[in-house]
Parts: sequence; C-alpha cells; structure tokens
Amino acid sequence: MSSIDEDTIVIVGASAAGLAAADGLREGGHTGRIVVLDTETEPGYDRPMLSKSLLAAKGDAQPTRLRTPEHLDGKNIEVLAGHGAAGVDIDRRLVVTNWGEALPWQHLVITTGVTARPIVTAGGVALPSLRTRADLDTARAVAVEGKPVTLIGAGFIGLEVAAALRSRTVDVTVIGACALPLEPFVGSGIAGWLRDLHLTRGVRMELGAATTTVTEANTGYDIVLDNGRELHAEAVLAGIGSDPVTDWLIGSGIELDGGVVTDAAGRTNVPGVWAAGDVAATYDARAGRHRRFEHWTHAIEQGRHVGLQIARGTSEPYTAVPYVWTEQYGRTVHMLGERRPGDSDIVVEGSVTTGDFVTVHGADDELHGATICGRVRALRTFKKLLRAGATLGDALGAATPA
Repeated sequence: MSSIDEDTIVIVGASAAGLAAADGLREGGHTGRIVVLDTETEPGYDRPMLSKSLLAAKGDAQPTRLRTPEHLDGKNIEVLAGHGAAGVDIDRRLVVTNWGEALPWQHLVITTGVTARPIVTAGGVALPSLRTRADLDTARAVAVEGKPVTLIGAGFIGLEVAAALRSRTVDVTVIGACALPLEPFVGSGIAGWLRDLHLTRGVRMELGAATTTVTEANTGYDIVLDNGRELHAEAVLAGIGSDPVTDWLIGSGIELDGGVVTDAAGRTNVPGVWAAGDVAATYDARAGRHRRFEHWTHAIEQGRHVGLQIARGTSEPYTAVPYVWTEQYGRTVHMLGERRPGDSDIVVEGSVTTGDFVTVHGADDELHGATICGRVRALRTFKKLLRAGATLGDALGAATPA
C-alpha cells in the first residue's frame, strides 16, 4: 500500500462503531485520509439482523450493508477488505496488518468488536454460533434440514435464534445456566414472562444448569449438564456470549482489562489511540467504574462521538444512555440504562403478563434502568430521566396510567 499522510487516521474494524467513527471524523471537519481495516472480505453489515429477521425469513436474504459504496466514496473513506490488524507499534505509530503491511497513523481508533465465545466438543470441534454471515448460512442450513435444534445459551442471541427457528417450525430446546432467561438484565418478572412466551410457542427449556461437556455421537451430540442431566441433540448451535477482540493488542502497551480500557471520552492510556463500541471498556462516571456494552445503538453513538472528538481536538465524555432491544415472536423489548444486582423491579405502566409494560429498575431511590414492551412512546420519557440522573420517585411520577 502507498504511504500514508501524517494526518491519516486508521480505524481497525469496519464495525458499526468503526464506520460511525469515520462518519464522525468527517462530520467534525477532519479532511485527512481515513483508512478502515476490515477482516471480512464483504463490507461491514448489520449483524443484529442475523439472529432476528434474517434467520426467520425463508430464502437467502443477506444482511444490509452498513454503508453503501457511494457513501464511502462521497466521504472519501477507504475500506481495506480482508485486512485485519496483527499488531501495533505505539512508539513508531504503526499498525501491522495480516498482509504484512505497516500503516502509519496520527490517530488510531480500535473498533474490533467481539467474537463469539466458543463451545468446543470433547473431540475439539467448535460448535457453530451466530456471529457472521457464514454463521447465518450454517443456521439456515440446519433450519432447512428440519432437524431438532438444541441451543446452548439462553441470552439475547439464544432466545432470538429460538424464536426465529420456531417461526420456521423447527423443534427447539434451549439450555441456560440461569433459572430464568435474561433475569440479570430484566428481573425475574419479565424473565418469567419471556420464558413463558417461548414455552407457549413450543420451545423446550432446560434452565438453571450450565453445559459441562458436549460429545459428538453417531446421530448428533451428547450433552451433559452440571446438574447431572444428560441430553441428546441432533444439531447444536452455541450462544453463550462473546469476548472482545484484543489478542492483537497483547504486549502493545495499550491497557487491556476485559476490553480496551478508555476514559469517558474514549481515549486509551496511549496518546492518539482511541476505542469505541463492543471492544471498549469505557469509564462511566454514573456507575463509577469501567464498563463494556455489547449493543448496536451504543456502538454507533460512541463511535460517532470518538470521531467527533478526534476531529475537533476535544475530549468530552460520552454520556449517552445505553440502549438495547430484542425481538421475539413479534414482541420488541427495549432496555434503557442497566439493571444492577440487588435492584428492585417496579412496574410503573401496564402489566408484564400482557406483554404491555414499563418496568423501572433501581435501588435506594436511584433509577438505574427501564425495560419497556409495547409502550414505545415511553422510551423518550425514560431516556430523558436516565440521562438527567432522575430518582425512582421521578420515574413513578412520570409514568402514564394505563
């Protein structure tokens, strides 16, 4: 590759956060070169839809591109497909790619995201998950075969995949370590409602027990749980979480601790190096600690924020309210802020049993988060409350009677 100008910014990861950072740079007035490294040969695409509408849909519809070629050309953003980062030299300000190139940078933005946490069989084979376009093709092939599918993991991905497969009449069993799916994130009331939503659609649930071993058998897989239960599965998909992609940064001098550690603005301990999105463990003044969020809207908003800070030469803290949504059986559950351990869960509008509700989460009159289903108009109200640091009492007062 040709030499890079001194005002070049290299973004490692053509993720939602990475491309939003590129847009933020242009929006903020950066006129220098922007180079985005993309490990995949296909341009950045909409990953959340893999486990939502795309898996449910019959046919071979593909994920939507995050940016069109016209958009990238119009903003003069160069994406190097099939180029991943293999290492970084912070002293000489170089990124080494998997092609052996050494790319100089004025600023480096790390947006490598996460990778699916693997489950490996006793024979050393990694079970398929649902993180990439290739994974979608694998899951679709399983659905077309019509074999019963066992999903290991009752988190967001596991539940969304279960709902998508049931829409295609596939027989589904979900294994989860928690007694109720997503209970740490939404509380026992909503978690119980989600469990029942799946049970009434014919999903089998094996909850409250983690998977200890998966062994390949002649007709599928034998699964052993930590409560002693043994199950047989014809096909298995894994969805037990993800890990930040930081292996290429080990030994670089950039601080790592459950992700790339940054201050509230997105700056790492190394001048000129920033991080955003799923890979970033960003300091949150409200929580008084570093936190990493693996959610789509957060990645876009934080990526744009980092791009703006670099372009403007500022370091304003990122203060947006975390937001995530999950879609299952035509129901969309929205989560604002976060539910913390020990929080109370208070239904302030509607009823959880009917799937039409607003539930707030907090403790000691502190409002920490809200979970909303069916009442989309409440999103704006409770996002404002969370951004303003409102109390539980304020949330109760802002609720609209049914």
